[in-house]
Amino acid sequence: MREKVRDLIYLDTERYTSLDNLRVFYWGIIILPFFMVLIGIISIKMIGVCWRSLFPIVSIAVWSVLCWIFVLTIQSKKTKKTFELRFLVNGICGVFLSSLWWIFAASFSFPTDTPLFEPDFLLLILPLYLLFTVIYIAAIILGVHKGIYGKIREKGRSRTFLMISAYAGAILPGMGSVGMNMSRLMRAHASERAQTIAVTIGIVLLIFLPAIAHINFVQYYYCKKYGITCDEDGNETSPKLEHKPKAPKRRARKIKKVKKKLPLEVRILIGIVCTCAAIFLALLIIGFIRSI
Repeated sequence: MREKVRDLIYLDTERYTSLDNLRVFYWGIIILPFFMVLIGIISIKMIGVCWRSLFPIVSIAVWSVLCWIFVLTIQSKKTKKTFELRFLVNGICGVFLSSLWWIFAASFSFPTDTPLFEPDFLLLILPLYLLFTVIYIAAIILGVHKGIYGKIREKGRSRTFLMISAYAGAILPGMGSVGMNMSRLMRAHASERAQTIAVTIGIVLLIFLPAIAHINFVQYYYCKKYGITCDEDGNETSPKLEHKPKAPKRRARKIKKVKKKLPLEVRILIGIVCTCAAIFLALLIIGFIRSI
């Protein structure tokens, strides 16, 4: 049984979320929290202060706090960057992504009387997500007992599999532009019902696809149960999760560089322009909210 477990754990131990990716993840999806806060502000103005109008702001605030607690915990020197930690990090990242897309969809539905998605439908997604997770994890465990992952590892070393993987990796970056073009075609030619169905299918996929990362929880569990603390090469740590201090700049020559300062008049002018731009942007946002 231990060998079958090792086949699952060593499927692809090199691909895991790095600390650098964790730190930039939030800023990479900052547009979603921004929209949710904006929706919350507009909802408060339209229907007043209630749970429906506060849901977008409160939910994304709680999600953001939990996300940063997770990142700072992994970044902390007190957290040992063990081999099995990489699986736990991958699994938790999947949960964060699924929950983000769910509260994003709910933020477009709960505050309004004409929701994009029916609240009952969104609430139904939660037990379905849990059911999918249970079935998925049960299938993974069954695959371990059947020795399926040993066969997958053998096929993964074949030339055909490597060619397919390389081809898939080449076309995946272009799928974003394909999706954008499909969206434009649907808006131009598809009926409103067809567009609604497409958006619903899309949001369901965005919620459920990150659940594939739950395989990492099974790998983490087996690492703990069978005491597997290193990869196939004997490495007992997860180097990508370790905090790497910035290397000091090497000075080839000890020459004092004179810093050129901008003239006082230029700095004052830049300050005035930046202040006017900030005031204009603030007034623009306030006027937009009032006009709704």
